[in-house]
Amino acid sequence: MSGIDAFIEQSWNDHVTDLPAVLARLDEGLALLAESPARVKDFLQLAAHLHLEHRGDAQAMQSVLDRSADYIETQPDAQSIVDKARLTMALLRGESPDASAFPLAVRVRAHGDAACGFAARGDHAPARRLLQAAAAMARDSDAEQRTPAGKALAASYNNLAGVLLDGARSLDADALMPEAAAQARNAWAAAGTWLNVERAEYLLAVTHAAAGHGNEAAEHAHACADICEANAADAFERFFAHEAMARALITQQQPDAARQLTARMQQGLALIADEGNRAYAASVLAKLIATIA
Repeated sequence: MSGIDAFIEQSWNDHVTDLPAVLARLDEGLALLAESPARVKDFLQLAAHLHLEHRGDAQAMQSVLDRSADYIETQPDAQSIVDKARLTMALLRGESPDASAFPLAVRVRAHGDAACGFAARGDHAPARRLLQAAAAMARDSDAEQRTPAGKALAASYNNLAGVLLDGARSLDADALMPEAAAQARNAWAAAGTWLNVERAEYLLAVTHAAAGHGNEAAEHAHACADICEANAADAFERFFAHEAMARALITQQQPDAARQLTARMQQGLALIADEGNRAYAASVLAKLIATIA
C-alpha cells in the first residue's frame, strides 16, 4: 500500500473518534500527493467529508482545493468531487448557485453535505431546509435519474444522522437525528439493497439509543438482526447488530444484559475475515465496553 493510500485509509478509520487529529494531519496527505497525484480524487473526497460535512467549513475546503489545483488539472476524474465540493461550499455560504449543469444526484448530495455542515455547526433549521429541498429534487426526478437520485438522498440522510450522532447532544439534535435516520431507512428501502436497509436499521437503533429512546432502539436493533439472519449476513454485519442491541440495553438500564452481548461480540471478532474491518470492530467494542463499566 502506497503512502497516500495508507494515509487515506487511516484517516477514514480515525476521523470519527479523533476528528481534530485527522484534520491536523491533512497537510501530510497533501505532501504525499506529490508522489501519487492520481489519488487526488480520493484525497479530496476525504477532505470534503471532513471540512464540509463534519465542520461546515467552506473556507478550509477552498484552501485544500487551491493547494491541490496542480494535481486536479492533471486528473480529470477529480472534477466531479471538485464540482460537488464547490456547490456544497456555496450552499454553506447561504448562496443559491445555479446547479442546473450538474447531474441530479450531485445536486442532491451537495444539498445533503451542506445540511451536514450546518448541523455540525449547530444550525439545525437550515439543515432541515436543505434536506427537504434534496428530497423534493429526488421525488420530482424522471425515471432515468430516480435511482441514483434516491441513493444520493439516502446517503445524505444517513450522513446527517451520523454527523448528529457524533456531535454534541441537544434537544434539536436529538429530535433531528432519528428523524434523519428514519428517512435514510425509507430512502434505502426504495433505492438500495437489503444490506443498505440493514445498516439503516442499525443507524436507527444507535441514534434512538443516543437520544435516550430505549424501546425504539431495541425495536430497530431487532430489525437489524432479523435482516442479518434472513440474508445470511457475514460476521461483520452481525457484530454491529449486536452492538445496536447492546446500546439499546444500556439505554434501557440493563447493563448486565449488555455485558453478555459484548462477550458475544468479542467472540465474533475472530470471525471477521477482513483485517481492517476486524480492527475497526475491535475499536467499536472497546468504546462500547467503556460505556458500560
